[in-house]
Amino acid sequence: MSERPVKFDKLRVCVVGPFLPRPGGVSVQTEILCRFLAQEHAIVRRVDTNVESVRQIPLVGHWLLPLAQVLAVLWRLVRAAPRSDVIHVQAASYWAFYLPVTLSLLFGRLLRRRVVVSFFGGMAAEFMARHQRWAWPMLRRLDGFAVSSQFLREVFQRYGVEALVIPSVIEIERFPFRQRAEWPPLVLWMRSLMAHANPAMALRAFALLRQSLPEARLMMIGRGPLAQEVSALARELGVAEAIAYRPWLPFPQLRQAMQSASVLWNTNSYDNFPLSVLEAAASGAVIISTAVGGMPELLTDGVDGLLVESDDHAALAAATAQVLRRPMLADGLARNARLVVERYSWAGIREDIAALYGLVPVDPLARRRWHEYDDSGEWEPPPPGAGSVEWEIMGLRGRAEFLQGQPEPSQPETPTAPQTTPTGRRARRR
Repeated sequence: MSERPVKFDKLRVCVVGPFLPRPGGVSVQTEILCRFLAQEHAIVRRVDTNVESVRQIPLVGHWLLPLAQVLAVLWRLVRAAPRSDVIHVQAASYWAFYLPVTLSLLFGRLLRRRVVVSFFGGMAAEFMARHQRWAWPMLRRLDGFAVSSQFLREVFQRYGVEALVIPSVIEIERFPFRQRAEWPPLVLWMRSLMAHANPAMALRAFALLRQSLPEARLMMIGRGPLAQEVSALARELGVAEAIAYRPWLPFPQLRQAMQSASVLWNTNSYDNFPLSVLEAAASGAVIISTAVGGMPELLTDGVDGLLVESDDHAALAAATAQVLRRPMLADGLARNARLVVERYSWAGIREDIAALYGLVPVDPLARRRWHEYDDSGEWEPPPPGAGSVEWEIMGLRGRAEFLQGQPEPSQPETPTAPQTTPTGRRARRR
């Protein structure tokens, strides 16, 4: 990249996308982007694509939502776009693409503003296969296009669309690494309770794990339409009493859970670059994940995590037992994962964002450098994290709390949401 210092000072950026409290990795990334741009003294104007008040209307809210979103985003763009230099859209697949990208392109062309898109989510291949006729012309009209992994870049390359790889960013200082003296059999799963997250795989793997490690405990965090089915399956497998469930946790408690868990399970049947995996890896948990989507770019099997085939609950249980019985293996995987995650900071993507905005020339290597490996440099782990969550407080002493989560505040105090998200090859070093 250019040797010149990049300056965002006084740059007016209109950020279009979902914001918290809307759950999901894209919402988290949108919030983080705005915070970092503000720290760089850019002038950030937010255009939220959510209309929560309409979404919550009983019975008819679902049907009114699309029209309400179009009108709301139009009005918000009318107010923000004319006073901006760049319109930056945080998009995903289907409606999360068409709504923000169509309206942003309209305003961009009318006002002669630069329009760029960051695309997240593991459904890109399905989306482009079904909607290439409509999506392709819009993608070709963008002034800049970025994706969060090499996996997504290759998807769009099939349709003649080139993209920069700008991985999801993590606020690394919010997730102190905890150096563990022991590796208790505490497993954490935090995804949405939906079919693609495959919570059934986690429950079946946990039932197998309990056969060899009866003291094992599982915490599940997330909400979704499969809550009843997950509860029933846990009882059917005879493991409900060893599972604690919360639909949501406030950030301090969630961070403590990630620091206390020995292992994080990611069981998605398709995925891109889940932020929850980055956060747990930063906190010192061992990551064991299905080898789908962008996960093989993030983790190298046996080096900084363990990968298993999709829906192979027996392999997941066996890998977990291996980690819990071999502290040296667990410690090595956790330390290496932290080393990888530290590359996903604002400093690591800052110049790529500048190139996306047209502030500096695009480095020809920038399209692939995130999935290249460079073992240069040394890394010293930060001091152990302060404190540890008492898991029994959350129900890990013989209490099953499915469908009995604590009341949820109207607005989370954290940009962390255990949803699919959307985050190049293990942020390969420059």
